Amino acid sequence: MAKVSSAEQLLEQYNQGDRNFEGSDLDGANLSGLVLKEINLSRASLRKADLTGADLSSALLFQADLSTAILNRVELSRANFTGANLSRSLLTGANLHKTILLKASLNGAILLNAKLTQARLREADLSEANLNSADLSEAVATEAKFVGAKYSLNTKFPVGFDPIAEGMQPD
Repeated sequence: MAKVSSAEQLLEQYNQGDRNFEGSDLDGANLSGLVLKEINLSRASLRKADLTGADLSSALLFQADLSTAILNRVELSRANFTGANLSRSLLTGANLHKTILLKASLNGAILLNAKLTQARLREADLSEANLNSADLSEAVATEAKFVGAKYSLNTKFPVGFDPIAEGMQPD
């Protein structure tokens, strides 16, 4: 396990074959456009980090702190965010297909046009999130919180999901 504190250190060690960066402090780091498939950033701090356009498919981010991070157009398919903090993060156009967000906090997150197809949102907190035009088709949202979250006519929900009953508000 290699703890790093800069984007340069991370990229250098990742390119040498390291994948475990658990507990690293990358607050405010610019990781935009990087390919970091299967990386382990569990319990890492990435507050205010910029990951725009990065590829973190199949990444492990257990209990990682990505609050207020910029994750626009990021590839996160099959990533695991169990217990992670993504509150107030920007995830416009992000691909979260088959992503695990068990008990994750996405409170106030912006998920415009995000793809959450087949995502596991069990006990996730999406209250006050913006889900305009997001695709949650086939997502599992058991016990997830959506109170105050916004949606549009273009937002796609799992079969049987009632946004009004969940406390969501049309935008």
